Amino acid sequence: MQKLATFVKRACYVTAFLATSTVMSAAISPARAQVAISTWGFNMDLINEHITDTFVEQFNTEILYDLGNNADRLTRLQLRSDSPEISVVELAPTFAIRAMREGLIEPIDTSRLENYNTLYDWAQDPLTGNYGVGFTVYSYGIVYRTDMVDEPITSWQDLWRDDLAGRVSLPNVTTTQGLATIIMASRAWGGDAENPDVGFEQLAELSDDVVTFYARSSELVSLFQQGEVWAAPVLRFAWGQLLDTDLPLAWVAPEEGSVGFVNTISIISGAPNTDSAYDYIDHRLSQDVQTALALDIVDSPVRSDVTVPAELAEQLTYGEAEIDNLIFLDYNYLLDVESDWIERWNEEIAR
Repeated sequence: MQKLATFVKRACYVTAFLATSTVMSAAISPARAQVAISTWGFNMDLINEHITDTFVEQFNTEILYDLGNNADRLTRLQLRSDSPEISVVELAPTFAIRAMREGLIEPIDTSRLENYNTLYDWAQDPLTGNYGVGFTVYSYGIVYRTDMVDEPITSWQDLWRDDLAGRVSLPNVTTTQGLATIIMASRAWGGDAENPDVGFEQLAELSDDVVTFYARSSELVSLFQQGEVWAAPVLRFAWGQLLDTDLPLAWVAPEEGSVGFVNTISIISGAPNTDSAYDYIDHRLSQDVQTALALDIVDSPVRSDVTVPAELAEQLTYGEAEIDNLIFLDYNYLLDVESDWIERWNEEIAR
């Protein structure tokens, strides 16, 4: 009965505007105001504990969640752009740029956010124009098996070493980190984001020695477990899955830098209940919430006053050394070149 009562309390129903959109709420009460948030739906038990319930308690406003992946949720926002029902959206950066360019989100009045000035500089305006603020960060580094690799990996260039030939996996270009791989290959060999030819040439040379171009982190976990892969570039949020294998693995922040990805939170253009939208964003950025989510390894914090113990810090993008090593890319530029780079990748690298 307890489980049934909890389920009823966190009632789920299908929204009227699209049958595939699931909305969740805590302690539904007609007497309370409501605010609808579009987000992924990962770790909802912890999100409810640390965000939903505390927000209801503090603001007497319940949260309705529209859950799904970036692409599906962006499509739903497009379909409802004339009469939005969602107030706040959380997106990966390139999807947030798309939303910005289509007029689906509006500039944030940062003076209404008490926690804005506590954020790292790179989290305050990652999209430019104040169309969103960063609420979590994750790095892109290299993981390798220390029992298989004698000489430590310290550089992106090391992926081209002879002793790793046939034991390296790279992400597919269409993944979150795909375009970043091209940029870091370019940086490692003397180019940069504006001069990607170097990266394409080097990756084309490496491609014959790549075990596979992985699409999901779960796929990469299996490849490490089976001993097929000894080294691969990895997003930090997948590091915990790899640690759970109990394999002898090391995380490397390469000497050329690690790419930093910032997920953003934005206000929908013409959103209902904007006062509660600002309350939610400020709550999401508060020290209490950022700390609680970091301690439960849900999100890495975007404010420097969050403290976590060393044994947990290893699973997060956290700490002065880790943060100082981050390279933040121009998401507007990446969206502009995305189609051309994907086409070139398919022709020259994943052939």
